[in-house]
This record gives sequence, structure tokens and C-alpha cells, in this order.
Amino acid sequence: MAVDYDDISYKYIEKGLKTIINNEFKNVYVSPEFTMRGTECIRIMVDSSENDQTTNAFERRIFSVVVRYYQKGNVKSEKAYAGMRRKADMLRKHLIDNQTANSATAKWVALDIDTINFNIQDEENEEIDNLNITEFLLSLTHHNPL
Repeated sequence: MAVDYDDISYKYIEKGLKTIINNEFKNVYVSPEFTMRGTECIRIMVDSSENDQTTNAFERRIFSVVVRYYQKGNVKSEKAYAGMRRKADMLRKHLIDNQTANSATAKWVALDIDTINFNIQDEENEEIDNLNITEFLLSLTHHNPL
């Protein structure tokens, strides 16, 4: 007998975020691995999920999602630095504007921006000069009728 299941993590969370972010930003992709695309790109990855509540009628899960915004630019230039911060604030506002989603491609009842980390320094920007990384840590709550 085949197992019935819902493809929530990729189909409704990661791909759903990609669809929504891609309406306003370019080079948005879903992957656990970093690949620089153009002079700026956004990578989405579900980090984990935990059960919030399960009954015989529904399941509610909270997904921890990492959204990384990569921008090339010389941060020594105040004008370039300010431009990068403006774009990060635009992404934050765009996410806030989509705190709930119920479409064929995106489904969540709550989207919270838990933390925004600026000026990330790790292996992703070791070999790429002038790569600025802003990391958004999100919690998305998905309510799935069973």
C-alpha cells in the first residue's frame, strides 16, 4: 500500500517563499548549497521543523527557514553599503507583507522574522571579494488538515 503524504517542506514552504520573494527580487533559489548568481541572489533553505500540535483532524508544524541575501559590493563605500542595507530592509518588509499565505504554491498561517544577522563572515564569502551576506532566520507555521 502506498503511503499518503503532503509535500509540505519543499512545495509549500521553500518553493512558496521562492515564488513570493521572486516577485520582487531576482536570482532566488532553493538549495542547501551556496551558488553565487549574478551580483545579488537569495538562497532559501528549511533548516528544521517541529511539531506544534497534532490531532486526528490537523497537524500544525513550525518550520525554521534560513534566507540568505548575497550582494556583491564594496562596503567601504558608504553609498554601496547604504544600498545593500536598503535592499535588506526591502526584503524584510516584503516578508512582513506576506505573513500569511494560502495559495496553490505557498501555505502558512504565520511567518515571523526571528533574527536578522548582518555582515555574515563564513566559508561562503571566503573566496569571493566584496560579498556581503545578510541572513534572515524565519519561523513559518503551517496548518495542514489531515
